[in-house]
Amino acid sequence: MPARLAEGTPQDAGASEPPSAEGGVVRTPVPEPPNAQPDPEALKEAVQWEYVLEYDRGALKVLSVKRIDFKKPIPTSRNMGRFAIELWIGRELIERVRFDFPLLGSEELAGRRRPLKQPPTFAAGATVQRKLLVPDSRRATRALILDRATGKVEELPWPPDAPLPPHQASKPRPERDAGQGADGESAADGGA
Repeated sequence: MPARLAEGTPQDAGASEPPSAEGGVVRTPVPEPPNAQPDPEALKEAVQWEYVLEYDRGALKVLSVKRIDFKKPIPTSRNMGRFAIELWIGRELIERVRFDFPLLGSEELAGRRRPLKQPPTFAAGATVQRKLLVPDSRRATRALILDRATGKVEELPWPPDAPLPPHQASKPRPERDAGQGADGESAADGGA
């Protein structure tokens, strides 16, 4: 008697799957939402980068980054928070350091209905700073800072002592008049 024990996930329980032509079960892959990867195992590094971050009325800024060498490797702290700095190599998440700013931990986004007797909000006019340790992972090729509530993501220089490459903005193509040739010179000039 065929039986399937402990296969699939709890949401699969009781769901019937269409059989394939070979008689097996066809499983459709479920796409993973962005940034839904679990936090990786905490890195233990003796070299850490101390970021001083500022939240200024909704804008997130990196004020300074300083290298700190500890005598022994220390593990990355695991916290909950609205914000995170993530280290990546390709599509692999190497480290995620979550954090919040003082007074903003319980803030809700604007635009949602609030009760009449709502608690005060600080996010609209808050300018607060936070220090944060990020391990120096030599495997990482890029770093991101993200606001999980708004979905805003910005790239950070990695390693922090290396600047970001200059932004390669595409130059707008000059519009050609009917009287211009392919080289941009006027046909009436004759190129002179």
